[in-house]
Amino acid sequence: MSSNTAQAASKTCEICVSASGSHYCLECEQYFCDNCKGFHKRQRVTKHHQFQSSSDVIPEGKSKCKDHNEDVSFVCNTCNVAVCSSCVTGSHLGHAFSKLLDSISQLKETNTTDLRSKVHEATQNMKQIEEGLKAFDVKVEGIVKAITEEGTKIKTMVDKCISEKIASVKGSIQEERDKLTKLLEDIFSRHWTKL
Repeated sequence: MSSNTAQAASKTCEICVSASGSHYCLECEQYFCDNCKGFHKRQRVTKHHQFQSSSDVIPEGKSKCKDHNEDVSFVCNTCNVAVCSSCVTGSHLGHAFSKLLDSISQLKETNTTDLRSKVHEATQNMKQIEEGLKAFDVKVEGIVKAITEEGTKIKTMVDKCISEKIASVKGSIQEERDKLTKLLEDIFSRHWTKL
């Protein structure tokens, strides 16, 4: 199907021509409905074709070369720009080229690899943070245990000191009581003996 026909039929399935073309095949440059896309993906020859949402497709289906108004199909590797077939034989003659779709696929693979690498790195960083938090928790538990043990020792010392002070006060009170009792007895016995 020509590019002009595809443009005229945009947003309508170009296979059954009766349903909405909500998918765009990048290789075939055609719009597909859900059913026709499913059939297309089951064919041995086309099962690896890449689709994108038709809402993401440039209205003309492909980017156009600004110099020649032709579909861009290649990437000039020398200049790192997208070019059409006229550019290949014109202003970019003798440069190194690759197919646009191959470049996109390679870029997609590179991005996927980079993304996986970043996800792996982030996962490793998260594991290190989790291990660090666990080690921190263990240290905190150790400090709490040491403080509790020190507190128990101090409490035992305070309790012992209080017990000793109480015993000392009780001992002093008993001595004073004994003295007072003896003094009273002396006074009483002197007083009775004079009578």
